[in-house]
Amino acid sequence: NFLYDLPPQRQLLDEVIIKYQLDDEKKLLNPPEEAKSDIQKIEQMPAFMGLYDIILNKFQKNKKAYQSAPMFIKIRQGEIWRLFTPAILHSGFLHILFNMLWLWYLGKQMEPRLKFLRFILFIIIVAVLSNTAQYLMGGPYFLGFSGVITAMIGYIWVRQKTAPWEGYNIPNIIFYFIGIFIFAMLFLQIVSFIMQMVKPTIGFNPGIANTAHIAGAIIGVILAKIPFFTWRSSE
Repeated sequence: NFLYDLPPQRQLLDEVIIKYQLDDEKKLLNPPEEAKSDIQKIEQMPAFMGLYDIILNKFQKNKKAYQSAPMFIKIRQGEIWRLFTPAILHSGFLHILFNMLWLWYLGKQMEPRLKFLRFILFIIIVAVLSNTAQYLMGGPYFLGFSGVITAMIGYIWVRQKTAPWEGYNIPNIIFYFIGIFIFAMLFLQIVSFIMQMVKPTIGFNPGIANTAHIAGAIIGVILAKIPFFTWRSSE
């Protein structure tokens, strides 16, 4: 398992699924009576699901115990690779294809200028920081390389504006597209939050790790201003 964290109740739920052979969604939604008590006990266990849920529950005056739930469980046990590994997980072929095409397109401009080791360090720093931001906001269940992609775009945007002699050449339409995409997802999340405050059952989830996108873009902009990550320092 390469998720950012693995709460104990997730492990217990997996054991219940195996024990009662709840191997598809229909069975899990309608478990046998003997499994229901086990599932209810698991649901009552405190679990950190992010600041978004904590804030929402406060507005809804819901006394869920997320606030007292342990955080960074597996990482504190020494599994520090989890800081990075959500970036290499993807939900399907199209998801990974989309991100890898972006990596190829942006990477072929960054890697020759930063050189290989500095480029890899850039990716690791961004992945760790954007993953952590996403975990703090939304809990451990997220995946994808998109935080690194938005960081690369933010980085190139700054270098292209401030150091045109470095030769980065990304059309402005790409910067506009990414900016509109991120803020559209943020807008949908805000709308969902307001709807859930009014009536919990009518909220929706865009299903996109928007915190990682925003954090990645900000981190990319910051790294672009650090001399260590410039073309001249890599010569």
